[in-house]
Amino acid sequence: MKQDSFLIAALVGFMFSLPASSQTLPGDGFNTYILKAVDHLYAKYPSKGYNISSAYTHEFQYGDGTVKSNNPPKTMCVAAVAEVISYALKFYVEETGDKTVMEYLPVATFNRMRPTDLRSHLWVDSHLASYGTADALVTFGIGKRVKFEELAPGSFLNINRNRPGKPPSGHAVVFIAYLDKDGRELTSYSKAAVGFKYWSAQGSGTNGDAGFAYRYAFLNTLPNQSGYCPDLGAGKKVDCWILNSRSSKMLNMGYMLAPAKWDKAKRDENFKKIRDGLYQQVRSKAPGALPFDDNISFAKFVARLDDVDTMQLNEKFAVEGANE
Repeated sequence: MKQDSFLIAALVGFMFSLPASSQTLPGDGFNTYILKAVDHLYAKYPSKGYNISSAYTHEFQYGDGTVKSNNPPKTMCVAAVAEVISYALKFYVEETGDKTVMEYLPVATFNRMRPTDLRSHLWVDSHLASYGTADALVTFGIGKRVKFEELAPGSFLNINRNRPGKPPSGHAVVFIAYLDKDGRELTSYSKAAVGFKYWSAQGSGTNGDAGFAYRYAFLNTLPNQSGYCPDLGAGKKVDCWILNSRSSKMLNMGYMLAPAKWDKAKRDENFKKIRDGLYQQVRSKAPGALPFDDNISFAKFVARLDDVDTMQLNEKFAVEGANE
């Protein structure tokens, strides 16, 4: 990847894309472009509706193809993250001329649902070792996991909730800023940080600001995972009962790396492990294995994986009312 062109463009974009609570961004990260994509999409497609079966607010050109939407302009959380990533890459290509990123992540990876498509990992299919955007990016050799105190604007989180009287639910978001107990944005992490402002798609149907919007999220208090849910007043909708955990399965956090840091060898190694693991599940007739003939040869199995979209949205995102 073209490192020099990335650094120049990133410095230019840095001046315009940071939120008011200016916080240092990771030097090896793609955060500036992620934030630019958030700003662009929120300006053009704010609150256009939410539907768990929808993806992408609109169809758009990406490289030599089109990212296809279904039921636009409604969308949902993991699709919002995918739309942000694809737009961030579009902006990067426009500014640097480096089109190799769209060879590494071709348009099919945002449209299809095969085990080696980024979309499948963002959708957290239960067949894959992915618990969120950070895991997806690491698997593809283009991301890094971090702890809560290491988040920066333009990082990604997948949260899990234990709301009283409701089934467990999940949500995929873009981190904007840390919050104190009164919902004030902090310029950096400190012990005062009990929550975070995020951007994603959430809501119900076309009610209120359903679709692309910001929320003010608060982690449960330890050690009993008690919900903390302050009233921040009009215009600041809160998201509460978020599990406060060091486990990346419960609170999945990380950021996308700058293209100069992408690791194709690691991606290919991870893809091999994925194919081998799925094949062994089929051969051993393991519970939940893909519905292939258990006598299928490995070569035919790999060909079938490439032909058929076998992955699905994880059911934890489909909990009714989860992201209202």
